Amino acid sequence: MTEKPLHSNVKNPVLLFVGDPKAEFHSGCKVFDVTFPNVIHPEVGEIRFKNHYVGILTLRAKFRSAENNGEPGELKWRTCLRRMKLMPSPHTESGSQDYFSLTRKHLLFDLVNLTALRFILQQPSPVWRDFKLEELKVFRTSAVPRSVPLPAWLTEGPTESSERKIPGVPNLESLSANLQELWALAEVVSANQTTVNLGRYEVDGCYDINLLSYT
Repeated sequence: MTEKPLHSNVKNPVLLFVGDPKAEFHSGCKVFDVTFPNVIHPEVGEIRFKNHYVGILTLRAKFRSAENNGEPGELKWRTCLRRMKLMPSPHTESGSQDYFSLTRKHLLFDLVNLTALRFILQQPSPVWRDFKLEELKVFRTSAVPRSVPLPAWLTEGPTESSERKIPGVPNLESLSANLQELWALAEVVSANQTTVNLGRYEVDGCYDINLLSYT
């Protein structure tokens, strides 16, 4: 069964400007935060999204430090993903609409007991009018399929208890002996096969009237 994503609140991206905010020129950088309301000790193992012309992605996580004398610790930001290229060349279409999955192997440390994630999006090329991340989903653990162990009755040798647990299954030794007998009979029949073509109803080159049916 597929794991459901964590309940999260994705805030609207903020476009960073250089100088006068009313000017058309901007830094080519957007920032938005993801929080996890009503989630106790959120642990993030995988982040999925679809790219939309984001050239470079940086990800920061907000943690609360250990308690001091019974009081909550200070909130601190740490960079867990540093300048990951989503587009090989920001001036071309390559990678601009790709799907990405970030797991623990991409991050600098495990995202455990965090309070928020901050996505820093960069697009240094002026060619694209807008850039963002779409279909963003955060999962507690990685969705990589895990190997399911085989049942014991398939991996372990036959025992008296296992024979009692599976009614209708014959003893393996007797089943093997019967299969060997069938194989021997098949070999005998194969060796004694005749090469002469037999007629379907012919007896000594003639049809037996008792074998014919009238329609």
